[in-house]
Amino acid sequence: MSPGHLDDFTLLRYAALDLDGAERGEAEEHLRGCAQCAHVLSSLEKLDVEMKTLAKDLAQETGFAPGDPFAARPEEPLHSRGRALRLQNLAEIALEASERAGDESSRILEAARRPQSELASSLSELSLADLGIRFGLLYALQEAGREIAESPLRALGLGLAAVDRLAKEHAGDAPEATERIVPLEMVAAQGHLLAAQGRTWTGELEKAKGHFEQAYRLFGRSIGDEASLAIVELGEAQRRAFAGDSLTGLALARRCRMSFTDMGLEDFVARACVAEGICLSKLGREAEALAAFQSAIPVFQQRELWSNYVGAVNAVGACLGRTGRLDEARREYARVLKSISREKHAAWVGYVRNGLAMVLFEAGSYREAALAFVQTSRVFRDLGLVAHTLTASLFEIESWARAGDLGRASHRLEIFRAEVAQRDALDQAIVRRLEEALSGSDPDLEEVAKLRQSAGQMMRERLERMSG
Repeated sequence: MSPGHLDDFTLLRYAALDLDGAERGEAEEHLRGCAQCAHVLSSLEKLDVEMKTLAKDLAQETGFAPGDPFAARPEEPLHSRGRALRLQNLAEIALEASERAGDESSRILEAARRPQSELASSLSELSLADLGIRFGLLYALQEAGREIAESPLRALGLGLAAVDRLAKEHAGDAPEATERIVPLEMVAAQGHLLAAQGRTWTGELEKAKGHFEQAYRLFGRSIGDEASLAIVELGEAQRRAFAGDSLTGLALARRCRMSFTDMGLEDFVARACVAEGICLSKLGREAEALAAFQSAIPVFQQRELWSNYVGAVNAVGACLGRTGRLDEARREYARVLKSISREKHAAWVGYVRNGLAMVLFEAGSYREAALAFVQTSRVFRDLGLVAHTLTASLFEIESWARAGDLGRASHRLEIFRAEVAQRDALDQAIVRRLEEALSGSDPDLEEVAKLRQSAGQMMRERLERMSG
C-alpha cells in the first residue's frame, strides 16, 4: 500500500476492534474518503467471517469446543530446543542422582501409606534442590500411577500432597543442572497427572478435569515430549467418556494411540485401544468397541499386565452383555478363568468373577448373578480384601431381592449387618434403611440400589483409611 493509505495490519486491527479511541477515529475518517481502503477492509471482514465459520465447522467435526486446551498439542517449548545436546554434558550428574533416587522413591511411597497429615509433613522436609530427591519424587509419582488400581485413594492423596508441596518451591532455588535435568514443572505435571487419575478412579470427574489440564500445560511448557503429552491425553480421553463427552474423548484416544504406535509402545497402544472402546461404547457403537477391547487383551496377557488384562476382559464381557450376547459373555469369562493361575493371581480371579457377576446382574439374570457374587465374595474374603467382599455381598443381597427371594436377601442382610458392625465399616443407619427398603412383600428396589451405591462408596473409603 502507498503511504497515503492504511496498511493491512491497521485494517486488521480495525476489523478486530483492536484500535484505541484516537487510532480508530483517524482510521474511520480516512475510510470515509478512501474507496480503496474501504474495499480492502470489506475483503478482510469477509475473510474473517469465512475463517470463523471454518473454525466452527472444524470444531464441530472433531467435537472440540473453541478454546479447549486439548484441541491441539502444546508446541515444543522454545527453551527445549537443543536441550538433548546440553544434557549430554550433564549425563554423569543425572546418572549419579538417578541411582540415589530409588531409596528416596521408596520412602515417599511408604509415607503415602500413612495419614495425609504425616505425608504432607514428610514431603515438606524434602530438599528439592537436590537432584536425587527430585528424581525420587518423580519416580514415586510415576510408580503410584502404575499401581493405582491397588489403592486409588492413596494415589490421589500422594498426587495432591505433591502438588501442594511443589507449589511452595521455586525453580530458581535449585542449581541450574538440577532444573535442566528434571524441571520442577515436569515434576508438578506428574503430580497433577496422578491427582487427575485418582480423581477419575473415585468418580470426581470435574475435579479431575483441572488436574489433567494442568498436567498437559506443564508437560508442554517444561519438556514437551510426545510420550508425556500422549499419556495425559489417554487419561483425559477416559475421563471425558465417563463425563459424557465421548466424541472428543474418542479423538484424544486415537491421537494418543497414533503417537504410541509411532514410538513402538505396544502396551500403551493397547491402553489407548481400551480408551477408544470405552468412548465407542458410550456412543452406542458397540461392535467397534468390542473389536477395540479384544485387540488389547492379547497384549496385556503376553506382558502380564493383569490389571489392564482384567479390565479389558470385563469390558468385553459387559459389551457382549449389553448387546444381548450373554452366552458368548459366559464362554469368554469361562475361557479367561481357565487361563489365570488361581495360585499366582487369585485377586485377578476375583475381579474376573466379579465382572461375570456384574454382566449377569445388568442382563437381569438375578439368580445367576446372586450365585456369582457368592463366589466372588468368597475369593475376596480368602484374600483379606474386606471392602471388595462386603461390596459383593451388597450386590448379592440386591440380586436375591430382584430375583424374588426376599427370605434369602433378608438372611444375607443380617450376616452383612454383623460384618460391617464388627469392622465399623458402615453407618448402621444405612443398614436400617436397607432393612426398611427390603421389608414387606413389595420391596423398594430402587431405594435398595441407591443405598447399595452409597454404602459401597462409604465402606471403601472407611476401610481404605483404616488400612492406610
